[in-house]
Amino acid sequence: GGWLYLAHDSQLPYPGNFVTLTLGRQPVIVCRDQSGHVGAFINACPHHGATLLRESQGSVPDFSCPSHGWCFSLDGALAAVLKEKDGAYPPQFDKGAFGLTRLARLEAYRGFIFGSLNPDVPSLAEHLGPAARCIDLLVEQSEEGVELLRGQASYTYRGNWKLQLESAIDGYHVHATHATYIATADRRRARAAGRDAVHAMQLGRLDRQRHSGYFDLGHGHVMLFGDWPNPQDRPNFGRYEEYRARLGEAAARWMVGRLRNLLIYPNLMLLDHMSAQLRVIHPLAVDLTEVSTHAIAPRDEASGERLRRIRQYEDFFNASGMATPDDLSEFSQRQFGCNGRAQRWSDFSRGLARGERGSGELARELGLALDDCGSGLEDEGAAMVLHRRWLALMDGPAGR
Repeated sequence: GGWLYLAHDSQLPYPGNFVTLTLGRQPVIVCRDQSGHVGAFINACPHHGATLLRESQGSVPDFSCPSHGWCFSLDGALAAVLKEKDGAYPPQFDKGAFGLTRLARLEAYRGFIFGSLNPDVPSLAEHLGPAARCIDLLVEQSEEGVELLRGQASYTYRGNWKLQLESAIDGYHVHATHATYIATADRRRARAAGRDAVHAMQLGRLDRQRHSGYFDLGHGHVMLFGDWPNPQDRPNFGRYEEYRARLGEAAARWMVGRLRNLLIYPNLMLLDHMSAQLRVIHPLAVDLTEVSTHAIAPRDEASGERLRRIRQYEDFFNASGMATPDDLSEFSQRQFGCNGRAQRWSDFSRGLARGERGSGELARELGLALDDCGSGLEDEGAAMVLHRRWLALMDGPAGR
């Protein structure tokens, strides 16, 4: 009954552009209509329930049902019934009552479109809270905003959906799970006399930097962050002075000089580190999860910067890259191990004695007043943020 991420504005540049997805188990269409407005509908014909659009994305002049030919305009209204004059419909048959079912709520923030099946959820602004400022750090890297690059990679793994969320805000797994990637990047850099042709970010040295930790942003949202040892290899490094002049020193430092993994609970991750990625989580079963991914970039990015971004993305994030297969293997193995019922509990106490409660210096840089901050990249308090939210939701409306 809460807000879920649906799509990005850049996927719907023109009237008739659409994407399809599932909201929980509900099939959904998100489409831009002829007036330029974005709408979201249940992807089911009100005649006999057949899905109207069966591709993941595309462009259509209208919604035409493949089963019986009922046709709907892009705003969801029933426009035509096949052979209506010969249908012997009763007098009370009213085409106006057979429009597509809209999602109860639809709102957007900085191009990110969210929806809910519950008409009584709080506003999206209330749901995002301080996390909106963290979205700004990605979007404001260009005055024109950001766009999803062409091409989507989707994959499944045999494991619970929360394993993917945990991993994105878990700095502790890097040296073990991604040891091969770190070693390969180091060897490439050494062979190139200190210049890796991919300009890979030095993930293996993040834990040695001065500033790192996590922010509990409320409602299950959390951001992991850490200083880069080699910010000069970021695709946007050449824009630092532009950011500083336009947005201030602190924002420029956060945009260029720090890794940021942002979880918008429960299904959206915005990862701005080894290139940048938008990741959407879709549980299929308690032990089966689908993940859809896109590269994301500033709209006005120069060709050289864009090329570097794509090469870094391919190297690390791609389904054929050196990091994603590592993670997927571990998710499945963790799920298998958790089936060992004799061992009931996992430990998340790393960093508990270090803790930093309340707004720290780095949160204040961004104008955030937070109740819970962590000061270690490898501390496990970040995972507890999402698990506390899950537990509150499972306990019922009082926890929402």
